[in-house]
Amino acid sequence: MTILAYLVNQYPKVSHSFIRREILALEAQGLTLHRYSLRPCPDQLVDPADVAELEHTRVVLAVGALGLLLGLVRVAVGGGQDF
Repeated sequence: MTILAYLVNQYPKVSHSFIRREILALEAQGLTLHRYSLRPCPDQLVDPADVAELEHTRVVLAVGALGLLLGLVRVAVGGGQDF
């Protein structure tokens, strides 16, 4: 099984429809994709496809410093597959 990760500064965002289409096309080919956004998008999402993407996206800096530290520890001890 192939797993890919997309790391974007802010995702989903109205101007990122090309990224969303690419992700969905790769998933349609059977690949597993994880979506990571460094920061939450401040814009209100109106496109239902963007709203759906938000549910699949993990916002890295939304967990705060303690959450980042705990994630680092999980990865360091080998339990970070779901990070």
